[in-house]
Amino acid sequence: LAYVEWFTPFQQPESHHGLYKISRLMRHGERLASIIDVSDIRRSVHLFPNFGAVVPREWTSSTV
Repeated sequence: LAYVEWFTPFQQPESHHGLYKISRLMRHGERLASIIDVSDIRRSVHLFPNFGAVVPREWTSSTV
């Protein structure tokens, strides 16, 4: 079994970097998630956060 958090479907890629912008699916103010069978997983994706102008200096690979 796998815990999966759901995100919006891909639309058009952003023009300045060619990546797709997505967001978490929410229901009643809470993240939409499911427990699914591992055999139902088709592929994985890497998500990059939208930091804004500055990434907080206190963030490291061990704290985020």
